Amino acid sequence: MKKTTSFFALLLLHSMYSFSQDIGSKTLEEIRLKQIENIKNPELWDMDRMKGDIDTISEREPIRFGAFPVPHYSSLGFNYGGGGELNNRMARSLPDYKITVEDKEIVFQSFWMGNSPLYKEEQRNTAFFTVITVIDTVDTNNFALGAARFISRNHPDYTGQGSFITKDNKVEFVAFATPDKGSFAIVNMRLFHLEYGNIILITPQKDGSFRSLQIQGSVPPSEASFEYIKTNVLQREEVIKFFTAKGVI
Repeated sequence: MKKTTSFFALLLLHSMYSFSQDIGSKTLEEIRLKQIENIKNPELWDMDRMKGDIDTISEREPIRFGAFPVPHYSSLGFNYGGGGELNNRMARSLPDYKITVEDKEIVFQSFWMGNSPLYKEEQRNTAFFTVITVIDTVDTNNFALGAARFISRNHPDYTGQGSFITKDNKVEFVAFATPDKGSFAIVNMRLFHLEYGNIILITPQKDGSFRSLQIQGSVPPSEASFEYIKTNVLQREEVIKFFTAKGVI
């Protein structure tokens, strides 16, 4: 298992790190108004960032990613605290990292934020959204089908979207976190208020429908996320019952 650890880490972890500073005496409302004004001001736009975004389109994402001009992140008066996405879509091809619950193969996707001073301490450096689901097919490289993207372009709000494709269906999801309005996710058009549970379990059904279960957890933004999901989340009695229920693909 040690031989595959570094390979797994490279496949699993896509992240962007930077450092943050104190926001001083500004309120969240003042920062929100400044964000809105900055978006209107071409002098603050980071055009190099926009040009780089033009070439990063994926047709497997539920909402087409658009390359918009966005203000330099530092224009709000503090630096971007980092963030990213983690999944086992590719790493599931390694025997040591394939996750199952009885006869069901499990894949997950997490979106996390870094050390942003606008968010509560317990929200930093952890996943604000994780979706866990069942798959029944893989591609020719033995990877789970789908795509995912963490998006920081709405700084200081952070979003993520992605999909997992099964033989006869698709699990699609969009999630976002805001420092002042809360965090939310939409999975196949079902809306979740993430303060009531930031881990969403989805089971595609043989009849074409879905089932969902919302639970709480603290998924870390590192390789440890795999172990946390495998040894904590997937060991919970209600989770095992959910994934192995009659009718699940």
